[in-house]
Amino acid sequence: MEQLIALVGFSVVSSVTPGPNNVLLWGSGAAFGFRRTLRHVVGTSLGIGAMALAVAAGLGALLTTVPEITFVMKVGGSLYLLYLAYQIAGASAVRHGSIAKPLGLLQAATFQVINPKAWIFAVGAITTFRPAELSNLAGGLLVALTMMIVVIPTAALWAGGGRVLGPLMADERAHRLVNLVLAALLAATVVFVWI
Repeated sequence: MEQLIALVGFSVVSSVTPGPNNVLLWGSGAAFGFRRTLRHVVGTSLGIGAMALAVAAGLGALLTTVPEITFVMKVGGSLYLLYLAYQIAGASAVRHGSIAKPLGLLQAATFQVINPKAWIFAVGAITTFRPAELSNLAGGLLVALTMMIVVIPTAALWAGGGRVLGPLMADERAHRLVNLVLAALLAATVVFVWI
């Protein structure tokens, strides 16, 4: 039970902190509203769960066996997160109407493959919290399901935040402030890549 509580805590922190998913969810909530962003929310959860299962099926063993791959992923992921933060700070990344249409379920799930924060989340959860007393399959399913359940409300929080605060972003000063805060929070998540 303690291990499950720790996994839930890890999942909340990993999924609620700023990252590529949450920035996209915020922007979609602001541009299209909460209801139209729900497929994106569910797709994010499904994609992260699928990644966790892939890691449990053997990808995690490869990453722990060949630490150079993990290092390259961390460097690439950190650079990508910093680039995204730079783009957001440029004041054009999270603007009402800047996204053509909301991501669908499959698009949001597939996006996880190129999301470095999602990879770190999946690898960290499986390698740290998969119960040793369960088979690899059962333990992997338990961890993946827990992650998916936690991602739904945290992703919905970002989509809802975009919906609620989106109208305030019509004011240029408020828009700039929101972008700078999101950029700073996103840049700060690079620390979690390395710990």
